[in-house]
Amino acid sequence: MRLLAILGLCFTFGAVALAGDGDRICDPCTMIDDVVLCPMEDYQIIEGSIAPDQGHGYYFHGIAGGFYRFTFCEGGGWADFDTGLSIQGPGTCGNYLACNDDYCGLQSQLDWTCPYDSEEWIVSVDGYASAAGDYGLAYRGPDSPSPAEGTAWGSIKALFR
Repeated sequence: MRLLAILGLCFTFGAVALAGDGDRICDPCTMIDDVVLCPMEDYQIIEGSIAPDQGHGYYFHGIAGGFYRFTFCEGGGWADFDTGLSIQGPGTCGNYLACNDDYCGLQSQLDWTCPYDSEEWIVSVDGYASAAGDYGLAYRGPDSPSPAEGTAWGSIKALFR
């Protein structure tokens, strides 16, 4: 039953993501922040808030084969509403690759292995149904290049892991 609920959430996210205006198919469902997350081995936290029926997305750099965790359940992550998480990309509102709802109570955690290097993966924070509120998303992963270093440096680092 839980699997059906998660799959339903994935399809719901997918349907909402296509409700855009043509230029950016995510508008108004997911607001992409200008902040680029650069996951490291230790947890980092980004705080924000979402309004009803509005998700919030962050670009992050992914290294091929790297394991990433985005969570409200550990590492200092928290939220005061029923959360959902998804990963999509590469690029603005690409395909939905993974999603999670209710990993620990009403909070979400998403574990994901990056299929290839890209600076354009997006992790989206959303509320179940029209749930909204404040959050602190904890995230970690293999060392990622800073935006100034670019993907080439991430590829070199991945060779030595």
